[in-house]
Amino acid sequence: MPFVNNWNALGPGAPVIAVLLLLSIVATAIVLLKLWQWRGIRLQPSAAVSNALAALHTADDTASQTTARRLPPATDPFSVALATGLAAGDPVADPTAVREAFERAGAETLDALRYGLRSLEMIGQLAPLIGLFGTVLGMIDAFQALEAARGPVDPAALSGGIWAALVTTAAGLALAIPCVIAHSLLDQRVLRLAQALDALLSRALYPARAELGGPGSPASPASTGSSGRVSGASR
Repeated sequence: MPFVNNWNALGPGAPVIAVLLLLSIVATAIVLLKLWQWRGIRLQPSAAVSNALAALHTADDTASQTTARRLPPATDPFSVALATGLAAGDPVADPTAVREAFERAGAETLDALRYGLRSLEMIGQLAPLIGLFGTVLGMIDAFQALEAARGPVDPAALSGGIWAALVTTAAGLALAIPCVIAHSLLDQRVLRLAQALDALLSRALYPARAELGGPGSPASPASTGSSGRVSGASR
């Protein structure tokens, strides 16, 4: 069979190719899991969350309960974090409790979305090195065979050994490139979600400051100190 013949022609590089194939399966599973986790998740609060947030900071003492009732079902990170924060207390009377509960819920969401990204990054970094290791083993085997010949060198045999050795490097690069791209895109998406959660926390606790300076304003404690734990807790 051609596959069996080509596999045997790889020589010492065959186990390396097998390892790369196994890593490719793991990387594919991680990417598919991330795509499944991100289904339906937006990077900005929905209109329902924004409308519910507008009910805060009123003269009514039950503003938190009213806002919580107006939230959509807890299926997106913004609804979950805001509902958890409001369940811990009133943002005017007890902003610390609201902030801590919000940060815990946000960190749990970000941790779940980041799960597996380190493994994907590690595969992207190790795959070229594993492929290069297979190439080195193949070159050693080719030159050992050349030394054992003790006669006229057949260029075809030598080039065949070098070809088999270089296959592992090509396979390692072919695995590493999409892994690096996928990790970069997914990690950037998590970072953008963390920033959006920080902005939502600023709007919930400090609406006037958030409107004047935005979530990144130095005047907003939620965006500089306390809410930094939302975006940094799961890194």
